[in-house]
Parts: sequence; structure tokens; C-alpha cells
Amino acid sequence: MFVNMPATVEGAKLQLTQEQETRYRVVYRKTKDEQGAYFADLWNPESDYTDEFIIVPLRSVYDGITEPLAIGTNFANVEGSTHDPKHGEASWIQLIIKSIGKDPAGSCCAEPNTIYVGSSQDEGDERTAEFTCSTSLVGGHVILYATNSSKVETGKNVHLLPICGKHNTFYYEGTGKGYYMKLGRQISAVKLKEYFQLSAIAEG
Repeated sequence: MFVNMPATVEGAKLQLTQEQETRYRVVYRKTKDEQGAYFADLWNPESDYTDEFIIVPLRSVYDGITEPLAIGTNFANVEGSTHDPKHGEASWIQLIIKSIGKDPAGSCCAEPNTIYVGSSQDEGDERTAEFTCSTSLVGGHVILYATNSSKVETGKNVHLLPICGKHNTFYYEGTGKGYYMKLGRQISAVKLKEYFQLSAIAEG
């Protein structure tokens, strides 16, 4: 986990313009075991950063990765996460790839062509029975061990997993809502702090 990150109420209330959010970022350096990172410096757009550094914005903050999760672990979508402000990478999937590696993050981690509703995959439900994966891959905001999608309060922690676009946005009770997935392979999830919220590190 990160160190030297002050957490104050006032930090979460900062109101930055889009230009400020683009310019003001912070840099973390991965620990040797790559299980976390620590504050390194304020972002300098003229500097070249190697893969051992992670550049994050003043909103959702990278907080390392979990231990490898077991095959069959339940997880569900975070509802309404589309507009969670981005980090220093080009996309959420790029952040996952940078965090856990291209090979483990290179394909959908959910059981293929499968979603679950209630306690099982209901074969009598045409919508679940006909579900198929897509070829696109995204970094999905997810809730680990959940058996239904839900909203997450601003400032709480969430996780990212590489899932296909269909698992992320399938319309069941709404886009990405009403169902859950199970891991089809062992994989670590990326941890994000302060979902949808400015990070208090801006005051440091």
C-alpha cells in the first residue's frame, strides 16, 4: 500500500479545473516486490518515467494489487463507474497491464460466455443462456466477492479486473447491472483508493 499519503477531509473537497487535473499529478514508485508503491515526487511532464513508476491523478489512486484470487471467485460490476476520472495511463486496462503484466491481463479473466444471476447460472433464463463474450477488453471497476452489481460510495475503495466489454456492459437489469461473474483463472486485482474523489495527497 502507499505510504506518506495524508488523508484529510479538506483534500477531498478540492475543486480543480480540467486543465489543473491534467497538469497536477503525482508519481509513485513500485516497491521491489511490486505489491505496492510509495510516493516519489510530483509529476514532471518533461521527465521520462520507467515502468517502475506509476503516475496517478488526484482522484482514484492506484493502491497496489491483491494477492492472486482463486478460480471461481465471485465479482460484480460497480454501477455508474464510467466517469470515474482517469489516472496517468491511456485507459484502465493499460493500468492493469502495467500493474500485473501483459500476459495475465491480456484476456478476459471471467468464466467465458457465462454470467450468473441469483445463486447460479439459470439455464432457464434466455438472457443468461445466450450470453457470449466479446473480443474487446476493458479494465472493469468491480466489487470482489459480490453476487450482484451495486453502486459504490464516493471515497470508498474498488478493484479493477480485465474483463471483456460484454461482461462489463451486458444489459440485464440495466447496463452492467443485475448479474455477477466468476473468475475463470487465478489473477490479482488492481486496488484503487478514493473512488470518484480527489485524493488528499494534493495538500501534501
